[in-house]
Amino acid sequence: MTKETDSTQDLDKYYYYLNMITENVRNGYDDMVLKYCDMSLPLVPLLIEETIKNYGEFDIHTIPSIELGARLWSYQGNEEKIKELERLVDAHEELTPWKIHIERAYENLRDSGE
Repeated sequence: MTKETDSTQDLDKYYYYLNMITENVRNGYDDMVLKYCDMSLPLVPLLIEETIKNYGEFDIHTIPSIELGARLWSYQGNEEKIKELERLVDAHEELTPWKIHIERAYENLRDSGE
């Protein structure tokens, strides 16, 4: 297999996980939402890379694995997962718009600790 084939398969996995996140949100299965958020997070850098390669820019406006993951993990009090999300967002300039989700997650953690 070539690197391009691997990238395509991994990107297909990302979109499969995205579909599973959406389906489980619809059904109210938060644990399954988080399972697929967790599985899709390592593929976000590839999503960035491939989107820029194919379209010349990163024009994706929603990344549910970050948005929902931050909210749900913060409600669960899972600070380690929030830190993981923060590292991912900080590592990629394209993810700067998602910093607000990390900030809100930390606010939720603080509020729930009071």
